[in-house]
Amino acid sequence: MKAIVNVGIVVVIIIVATIGIFFSKNLDIDENVNVVSESKQEKIQYVESNNDKLEEEKESDKNNKKVNQNIIKEVTIFISGEVNNPGVVTINSDKRLADAVNKLGGFTQDADLNKINLAMKIEDEKHYIIPKIGENIETSNDDNNLDIKGEENNLVNINEADIKELDSLPGVGEATATKIINHREENGKFKAIEEIKNVNGIGDKKYENIKDMITIK
Repeated sequence: MKAIVNVGIVVVIIIVATIGIFFSKNLDIDENVNVVSESKQEKIQYVESNNDKLEEEKESDKNNKKVNQNIIKEVTIFISGEVNNPGVVTINSDKRLADAVNKLGGFTQDADLNKINLAMKIEDEKHYIIPKIGENIETSNDDNNLDIKGEENNLVNINEADIKELDSLPGVGEATATKIINHREENGKFKAIEEIKNVNGIGDKKYENIKDMITIK
């Protein structure tokens, strides 16, 4: 009888131990499942976060491109004076005066580079005059950007100018200046600046280069 009781106790212990082991394994499985689940969730959140950042960066790049396109545009300016090919030039607004002059063949040997700011930003529809050595051209400072302009009192009066003043005009040498003086002495004063084309040696091209620099008043 005593042996039977002992056997029963052993069986009970084995059953209890087996149940304990079973629940312990299930608990580990649940914990592992939870850990794996949490790990997957973190990866998903990480990927989603990176995707959001990529989208923000793409949007930022698009906005920067739009801003740059709005800032940089083409402008058209007129450059006369001591330039190899005076005339109208179209160039990007982020360029400087030196860049625009280079598109017109660069400066002449008589250009006075000490009187102009070649690094100035150019503005649409402006007239820039490159002065000759010894020539005085008034300048104005607008928003800290030097803007060279031919002011009314700096225009050459073709009805009164002497040879030296006429010679300061681009493309007009001493010989042509003499012809201008002879023409007005023989035919009277010019009634319009266009009449200077009646002087031998001044054609349409040369007139276009000097028309904004001369006056009859």
